Amino acid sequence: MKLRSDVLSALTVTLGIAFAVQADLGEEPAERSEIGATHAEVSFAGEVLPLLEKHCWECHSEQSAELGLKLDSYEGVMAGSDYGTVVEPGDPDGSLLIDMIESGDMPEDGDPVPAAEIAVIRNWIAEGAAKN
Repeated sequence: MKLRSDVLSALTVTLGIAFAVQADLGEEPAERSEIGATHAEVSFAGEVLPLLEKHCWECHSEQSAELGLKLDSYEGVMAGSDYGTVVEPGDPDGSLLIDMIESGDMPEDGDPVPAAEIAVIRNWIAEGAAKN
């Protein structure tokens, strides 16, 4: 019983420190982890599309599809640009979309995409980039 109590105390302290560090950094606790956590699948329509609307549609939508890239629909995202695909399902590190937003090259005008929002897009791609 003493061992169980010690383990629980150690876990509580560790979690408390982790949350305190995150709070000091001004970040919200991560809702998803790419490492074996059980979570609801990232929704393209409910989570990813609103982020693309917020950061990308000014230049990459039906109205202004720079380089042929339309990020205002699932079909447009998966079709890619005049130069090829921008999302490689299951491979966020091999996806040009992630590369462009993580590097700060996109959006070209405006503020960089926050890390928490990039993580949502990254997780959606890692999960297979489903049309959901």
